[in-house]
Amino acid sequence: MPLKSIREMTHWEKRMRSISTRSFLTILSLVLILGIVSTLFAFYLQSSNLTRECRTATWNLAHDGVLTMEPDRVWIQKKCDQILDIYDSIPEKEKGDGTGEAYLARYEDTIDDQFHEIQQIMRDVQAQNDDAVAAYIAALDEETGRMIFLIDSDPKKSFCRPGYWDTYTEDIISTFIFGSRPSAVDSTLGLDRSIPAVMINMEKYGYRCTAAEPLYMKGNYHVMVFYDTDMSQVVRASTRFMLQYVAILLIILVIASVVYVRRTRRIIVAPINQLATAAAAYSKGRQNKDTAGGYFDDLDIRTGDEIENLALTMKDMERDLENYVNDLTQITAEKQRITTELDVASQIQEGMLPNIFPAFPDRSEFSIYGSMDTAKEVGGDFFDYFLVDDDHLVMVMADVSGKGIPAALFMMGSKIMLNNYAKMAGNSPAKILESVNNQLCDNNSAGMFVTVWLGILEISSGRLKAANAGHEYPVIRQKGMGDGGEPAFGLYKDKHGFVLGGMEGMKYTEYEIQLEPGDMVFQYTDGVTEATDPDDQMFGIDRLLHALNEAGTDEVHDLITQTRGSIDQFIRKAPQFDDITMMCLKYHGKD
Repeated sequence: MPLKSIREMTHWEKRMRSISTRSFLTILSLVLILGIVSTLFAFYLQSSNLTRECRTATWNLAHDGVLTMEPDRVWIQKKCDQILDIYDSIPEKEKGDGTGEAYLARYEDTIDDQFHEIQQIMRDVQAQNDDAVAAYIAALDEETGRMIFLIDSDPKKSFCRPGYWDTYTEDIISTFIFGSRPSAVDSTLGLDRSIPAVMINMEKYGYRCTAAEPLYMKGNYHVMVFYDTDMSQVVRASTRFMLQYVAILLIILVIASVVYVRRTRRIIVAPINQLATAAAAYSKGRQNKDTAGGYFDDLDIRTGDEIENLALTMKDMERDLENYVNDLTQITAEKQRITTELDVASQIQEGMLPNIFPAFPDRSEFSIYGSMDTAKEVGGDFFDYFLVDDDHLVMVMADVSGKGIPAALFMMGSKIMLNNYAKMAGNSPAKILESVNNQLCDNNSAGMFVTVWLGILEISSGRLKAANAGHEYPVIRQKGMGDGGEPAFGLYKDKHGFVLGGMEGMKYTEYEIQLEPGDMVFQYTDGVTEATDPDDQMFGIDRLLHALNEAGTDEVHDLITQTRGSIDQFIRKAPQFDDITMMCLKYHGKD
């Protein structure tokens, strides 16, 4: 991936990164690799073929030599035995390296007219092949790995005199005696005949092919007829073939690459550039608010492949985008209108909840505070507190099913009803809930409901009467609830009734709590205990009680503020899915 964007590249960098250039380089790399592999394989095949032919021709010479010697085999064998007998009679330490003049002088008497006649027979066979450079009879000793030269056809005696010996490897000796193992190519072509011939590149003789044909056995000696052919012709032919092959292959590769690149430019690069130009013009037109369109309609791309399909798709996309932009403009305007209305609804909802602190500055018997943070623009939770007379304070904590505007509408209706019936039904929380429940069940086609905790505090005595319609348990702080008998917050498990709006004619149980000066009542919705952190763990009632007891304050405003801080610290940046509503009352007493 390039470090620069294409818009940041220079003209030269763009050309080097273009599809044409990269396609050309890719194809050139591939064809070069293919060319090298095919050249090496062709060279191997051609060399193998020439080598096989050379080995076969050389072996045929050796075979013909043996056939030519067949009429004179007896006296040829005697001559060879004469030389071998001299070789065996010489102590090993006097043989040296086989080249000593004193050692070779012992064989001088074997070079007679009969010796020259045998040389002539081998030269006659050698004359049948222009590449044959040497012919000789030698004895192979498997134990010592030596080749003892007996009769060399060279008339000048410049190569190997009788008795001269060389040492060869075990593989070479074995090949001369038993034949060579056929190569993989020979086996594939069915040419699996074992030929007793080897390729030897020696500093003294050069690069030669040496083939052998058995003449007879003498003890542990294999007396064989050998012919050598010059391999320089094979090397020259292979080199010439490879050069010609590479030259032709390079010409073909260059022509194929140029043709491919030109075709790539015509059927790929040019149409893509047309699409890019049309797209840039479309983008600029959108910025200039040009509504004419038709940037892709003017394209005439007929490649018959995916690029043509892309061009047709871009044409369809342009038309769809025009329709989408028109629809989006209308939707955006409608969304803006709804957002404005939601802001107004949120302000109205906030205005309906108690929002002045201290709530009753002229009353010293108690202090109360509440807060609500909605998960959406408007919420379904609500709290309320109001005086029905000078000695009775009504407290309400409620949670409407669902979220958003439907819950907010149901919330406002429930709040108004609870407020009205609290002022009409006297000081009985159970009666108030029963009346509101029956009223909500009428025409509740949406099937919504609300959980409510409602308490009425008799200010003069501290007696709190309450009823619960499916809401959370209240939290009470009283003396003696701590481990050491000090005041502490604890869960008050009251008896739950059915939710309001769920079923008509429901009855609710009323209970009383006697508050002493310093006692506190904390109420909340399930958005507090079900607040979730990024690991999907809920805040829970235990963490809530711990936060309340560790707040270190008796002020209701500070207590709720610090509790909200504990919740925020717990959930961190996890999204909020429910309204978080809390309310706290502290009873100071009449005095």
